[in-house]
Amino acid sequence: MLSELFHDGWTCRHLEEAGEGRPVSIPDDAMLREKRTHEAASGLNGSWFEGHDYLYAKRFTLSEADLAGCLVLEFEGVYRNAEVRINGQKAGFRPYGYTNFYVDCGAFVRAGENTVEVIARNADQPNSRWYSGAGIYRPVRLWQVVVQPPWGR
Repeated sequence: MLSELFHDGWTCRHLEEAGEGRPVSIPDDAMLREKRTHEAASGLNGSWFEGHDYLYAKRFTLSEADLAGCLVLEFEGVYRNAEVRINGQKAGFRPYGYTNFYVDCGAFVRAGENTVEVIARNADQPNSRWYSGAGIYRPVRLWQVVVQPPWGR
């Protein structure tokens, strides 16, 4: 099994905004870029940050050989109600924001350019007893199970 960090080349924006978003590297706590105000619904437990929903996006390229094995994305932490789309199709969902989860990419990827999008929902404030952060706040890996015939070793 091979793995590679999937940290570079991402963009992030508010879900309701148009456009590409700003370049980010994962891990990324999008909430730290938000306005702090005493009127924020997150209150003291959320460090007075305003809550928003975020769209992360990344383009990546796969070869025909990459498609021969099993491809899985591992997200170590996305806060919260994470929806993962690959090439515009829903590929996974994880409601809980504090544990890792896996998304099988096989049915969604193709040779050539692909796009993965992750929606992290944090607008419904307050939603935690402490500062939770928001977005893809832990590492992401792309795992590939390499299929080799026994005579190829």
